Amino acid sequence: MDYRIPEEIVEEVRLHSDIVDTISDYVRLQRKGKNYLGLCPFHAEKTPSFTVTPEKQIFYCFGCHTGGNVFSFLMKKENWSFLETVENLAEKHGIILPEKELSPREKELQTRRRRWEEIHDWATGYFHEVLLNKPEGEPGRQYFRQRGIDDETIKQFRLGYAPDRWEGLLEALSARKVSPQEVVQAGLALERESSEGRTRGFYDRFRNRVIFAILDSRQRTIGFGGRVLDNSTPKYLNSPETAFFNKGHHLYGMHRAHQGIRERGFALLAEGYMDVIALQKAGFKNAVASLGTALTRDQAKLIRRYTGRVVIVYDADQAGIQATLRAGEIVRDMGFRVDVLSLSGAKDPDEYLKTFGVEEFNKALAQAEPYIQFKYHVLIKTTPPESAPEKAELVRELAPDIVKVQSPVEREGYERFLSLELSLTLDKVQEEIAGFDQKTAQKTAEKEKLRQKQDISVKNRDNINRCANPSSNGVSVSDGAYRAERILLRLLLEQLIPLSELKTHLEAGFWKVPYHQQIFNHIEKAPNLGKGALPNMDDDTLLSKAAQLMLEEIDLANPERLFQDCLKQIHSQKEEETVEELQARMVDLEKSGDLAGAFALLKEIGERLRSGEN
Repeated sequence: MDYRIPEEIVEEVRLHSDIVDTISDYVRLQRKGKNYLGLCPFHAEKTPSFTVTPEKQIFYCFGCHTGGNVFSFLMKKENWSFLETVENLAEKHGIILPEKELSPREKELQTRRRRWEEIHDWATGYFHEVLLNKPEGEPGRQYFRQRGIDDETIKQFRLGYAPDRWEGLLEALSARKVSPQEVVQAGLALERESSEGRTRGFYDRFRNRVIFAILDSRQRTIGFGGRVLDNSTPKYLNSPETAFFNKGHHLYGMHRAHQGIRERGFALLAEGYMDVIALQKAGFKNAVASLGTALTRDQAKLIRRYTGRVVIVYDADQAGIQATLRAGEIVRDMGFRVDVLSLSGAKDPDEYLKTFGVEEFNKALAQAEPYIQFKYHVLIKTTPPESAPEKAELVRELAPDIVKVQSPVEREGYERFLSLELSLTLDKVQEEIAGFDQKTAQKTAEKEKLRQKQDISVKNRDNINRCANPSSNGVSVSDGAYRAERILLRLLLEQLIPLSELKTHLEAGFWKVPYHQQIFNHIEKAPNLGKGALPNMDDDTLLSKAAQLMLEEIDLANPERLFQDCLKQIHSQKEEETVEELQARMVDLEKSGDLAGAFALLKEIGERLRSGEN
């Protein structure tokens, strides 16, 4: 059952949440006329292009084209869901939200999750307190001092220490009325089998280890990683998989790194907990690590929310190199731009920073090489190619990576790289690689077949595209109609014309630009929207386009006349549209997911064809 807060309550929360006050907690804003300007928190810039408009309660960055309302700002900045954002703002302003109606199964799961989170929070506090203030935490304090970690960093990452005791955590949680069975279910204790006269009992999972709390986007502990301080095994121990924790779905440090990833434009993927702490402490706020396991596709998807580029900086030993190759293959296959940072003179980023400093690390980072070139150097180091067959084998080994490169320029760059490195002609390298490109060719053929089906014998597509507005995302529509649609949406959002009046003029295929149709759909679903406010949208790109629309310079002095002129412009283009133009627009609607609009146009095309119109 999906929990939906009534629209009128969401609007009440929005009205109580002044966008300037909210954003001022994160960005230094300066008033300029009616608006406020500041440096964009979502990308690196030196000249302010981030604009906050209190009159309309929206923000928009003219640099990275990100925009929206107070909800979308907090969702991006804090990595909250829409529901979490509304809940936090409601709590801040004393607005009571309606209780969610739950099924018995949902109630049970919610109760279990809350108890699980509560136990993990108490456990985090226990480990943290032992590390900072208890005599038995001295081994942990000594370890972190040797690693150059100060108390402030310990607090930021909620680091801790599990003392060398069998029941330290169990006793601490027992004082909070937590049963041993609950601690076992949370993965923090184990049950001992009775044997040789010993009775069954329970003991702590983590003992004599420094503890790394794994935090989610809400800064809540979801699991732990522990490192031994002696030669016992295993060296690292993680919380086990439970109904509420899956190592493969989370990244260490992401609770702090998501904003840094957006600002720097890439994620710095390290191998260990201490690497992430050292990197973030040194100013590299975009550093994350997998949780003691090889990188998974789900972890890569988590990174994909914030960037399309990854720089891998794993350990320099043989195991680290192999892990780099595996991780690089995963993110490459998911469409990331992948670079590899190789650090010479140190075994990992933590040691490199201590030995050479931040400036040298930045220089090395600037020299990070593309994944394919890194893989080439690994292969030739293992088996240097000398004969022609060995060179051919090396090209064939790299071919599967190169054929997955979508950019023709980048692909040719790798092919030229191989031709120069191996003293081969470019055409022969390309010919060898082309032999592995059958799958790509097959996919291209399938796409072409689908396109021919969709075209419905459209012969003059090029002529139509020549009149496409450059701002309309390639949708076939004249400048006049494109502008008219934007003005109509602005009139609706500014409440200068009633929604009901426009709806009397709507007909099949009225909106030529698919995302204009989508914005209108959201307006239609929010009849109680405040004047100048943006409706709530799940799509960040769509919300940014709506915010951009609200900041366009439009003379709205005579809204009724403007309304009639826009209708005339849209109807005029529709009357002039040929069957082929309608077919092209139908394809655009299909691609955007507006199947209802595409079907309506298909009906109109059929009627025109039956009447003998071309």
